[in-house]
Amino acid sequence: MTPSFKNSNLMLISYPAGGFGYFLFYVLTEFSNNTVKVDNTQFKFGPTGNSHSTKKYTDVYFRDPANYPISILDPDKLTLVLCDNGINNDSYEKIKKTFLNARIIRTVIDSSVRPIIYQTCIVKAKNSNLVDENKMQVLTHWKDFEEDYAKRENFTLMYHQWPFKWDEVNDPNIINLSLEYLITNPVSCISELIKSIGGQVINKEKFIDCCHQWKQVNQPYFKIYYEWETIRNSLEKSQNTDISHITDLHEQGYINHCIECKFNVIIPVYDYKHWFTCTEQIQKMVNHLI
Repeated sequence: MTPSFKNSNLMLISYPAGGFGYFLFYVLTEFSNNTVKVDNTQFKFGPTGNSHSTKKYTDVYFRDPANYPISILDPDKLTLVLCDNGINNDSYEKIKKTFLNARIIRTVIDSSVRPIIYQTCIVKAKNSNLVDENKMQVLTHWKDFEEDYAKRENFTLMYHQWPFKWDEVNDPNIINLSLEYLITNPVSCISELIKSIGGQVINKEKFIDCCHQWKQVNQPYFKIYYEWETIRNSLEKSQNTDISHITDLHEQGYINHCIECKFNVIIPVYDYKHWFTCTEQIQKMVNHLI
């Protein structure tokens, strides 16, 4: 059985797989003046945009292990611990019981960034792709499972019935970190986070440059967030925007989910087997359905 740790200088980073936990470990280690320091000169972002090369001085607390060793390197500094729960194992209550009095940075999957985190979980954490990961479910529920529209609709339904949690938690020992805020404005988000853990930002120029690099290498995952922003704005302003470049079935499925939520409609799968090439087509469909 895992012992309980009562040291109040522990700072846990609880995150779903693909939820940028290693990046937070790195930036808090490097750029907050009140955290344990290590030699991170070899750090660089990985080919998938991950931050796994950061030097960790504590073991990852992976999915509520039965035994967990820990050593405090500097009792006067915050010791960081990564708590990788997996995207479908939101078990902060177990973490609280294991690490008594420790504060927890909890990454929150805001509804608007669900497709980002789901994609990073599959691509970065599992080294897989979204269509293959959902293949068995499509095979089980669709007789025409080889068709693109079946795969697309499967993603749409997943977002309507979002099976994962990671919502905000009201707890005095928990710092809720909005992943949408982190993704859209990492400099401000992390600066505020450092302040909330009692620290101050150090090496500011390097910190800002690191955040810009992180956004750049992870842009392929963030793209869907801004694609929907563009489509929504075009629909609200009655502007026609070309969206023929959006060919990814996961992205199309998520956008269909957003359309259905925004206009309170259900897109008939068989009537719209071929996805839209411009927002004018979306508007015509919506006008027909409402």
